[in-house]
Amino acid sequence: MSGSGEIDPDVWLRALGKRVRLLRLTREMTQDELAAAAGMSRSFVSLIEHGTHGVDVVRLLRLAAALDVPLGELLGATDGRAR
Repeated sequence: MSGSGEIDPDVWLRALGKRVRLLRLTREMTQDELAAAAGMSRSFVSLIEHGTHGVDVVRLLRLAAALDVPLGELLGATDGRAR
C-alpha cells in the first residue's frame, strides 16, 4: 500500500485467498465441497486461495454464503459495518 492510501490489488488478492482458505479449513471443508456449495470449480477455488485470480462480486457473494459469513468478513472488514 502506498502513502496515498491506494490498495495494492496483488496484496489484497493474496489476503483474500488466505481468508478463504482459513474459513474453509475452520469449517472442515475441502476445496471440492466449497466449490460445489459456491457453484464454481475446485480449480477456481484453488486460484482464489492462492491469490492468483481476481474474483467478481457475484462469486464473492457465493463464497460468503457457502462459508456462512457476512461479505464484509470475507473481504477483511474488522469493524462489523460491511454486512
